[in-house]
Amino acid sequence: MPSEQHRELALQAIRSRIERFNAVLTNTTDQVRGMLAGSDNAGDDQSVALGFFAKGRMDIDRFNALVGKEARIEVSAEAPIRLAQEVLTSLLAQGDDLYVLNVEQGDELGRKVKARLASIGTAFAAARVIELARNNRYREEEHSAILQSFPYAMWNSSERALAPALVIEVAGGDFRPSEVIPMLDNTMKIVFVVRGDAPPAALSRVISPGVFVQQETGDDALDAFAAFEGIAVAAFVPSTAASFVHDPAACSIVFDRFTAVTFPKEVQKRAIGSISPSQQAEDYTLLESLSVPPEVEGDAASDPAGKLSAWLLSQTDLSNLSA
Repeated sequence: MPSEQHRELALQAIRSRIERFNAVLTNTTDQVRGMLAGSDNAGDDQSVALGFFAKGRMDIDRFNALVGKEARIEVSAEAPIRLAQEVLTSLLAQGDDLYVLNVEQGDELGRKVKARLASIGTAFAAARVIELARNNRYREEEHSAILQSFPYAMWNSSERALAPALVIEVAGGDFRPSEVIPMLDNTMKIVFVVRGDAPPAALSRVISPGVFVQQETGDDALDAFAAFEGIAVAAFVPSTAASFVHDPAACSIVFDRFTAVTFPKEVQKRAIGSISPSQQAEDYTLLESLSVPPEVEGDAASDPAGKLSAWLLSQTDLSNLSA
C-alpha cells in the first residue's frame, strides 16, 4: 500500500484527537474575538467544547483563560491578546498539516518532533498570554517569546492531557523511535509512516508496561490503537519487518501483553541508513525477550499448569530459606 494511503489510515486513527483539539482552538478563538469586541460571551462554559474527555482531567481555566462574566479588557491588554489571537488563528488555518510531520531523509527525528510540538504548544502559550494580559501581568520582554515557540517540556499536565496526536512520515534509515520517548506522556499518541526499507524491530524500544505499541506490516486500520486510553505509538513498516501488538490492557505478564507477534522469515545483516546491523539485532533481541514466553524443561513442558509453576519458580529466589 502506498505511503499516501498509510498516511490516511494514520490520520483516521488520530482523527478524534485532532477534532477535539481543533474544537478547543475554535472555541477559544471565538471567545477572544468576543472579548476584543467587548461582548459578554466570554463567560460561556468552556467545557462544552472539550466534552466528556476533558471533564475533571484538565484545568480548563488555564487553557481558555477566558472564564468570568466580565469581558471588558484594559487598553494595555489589547495588543498582547491580539497577538495571541493571531497565533490561534494561524494554528487553525493549517488544518491537518499541523499534525502531519514529514521528516526529510537525514534529519534528526527527535529534534523535528520537538520543534513541531513546540509549534503546537503556542496554543497553550496564547492562553497563558491572554490570562497574563487580562490580569495586568504580561511583560513583553518576558512573555512574548513563548508565542513563537512553546516547548513540550514547558507544558503542564493539563496541557499534555489535551495534546493532539501526530502522524510522522520518516525514511527507514532515520527511523529511531526511541528519540520520541521523552515526549511520551499522559495520553500522547504518535503514528509513524515509514518509507522504504526499515529496521525489523525498531519500535521495540518504546515498549513499556503502560504504553500501547503496534508495528503494522499490513494495511489494517489502527482500531485498537485509536481506542486505547493512554500513551500509544504505532508504525506502518515494510513487510520485511516484524509485526506485533503490545496491549497493556491485555495482561499484567509481559509476554501475554503481546496479542499478536509475527517475526520476519529472514533478517538481512546490513546497515539501513545510519542504523547498523548490531543496533538492529539489539532491537530484534529485545522484542524476542519481551514477547516470547520463557522455555521450560522436563515434565512441566507438556503440562500448562506445570509450565506456569516452572516459570514462577524460575523467577523466585529461595536462597535465603533455611532447610
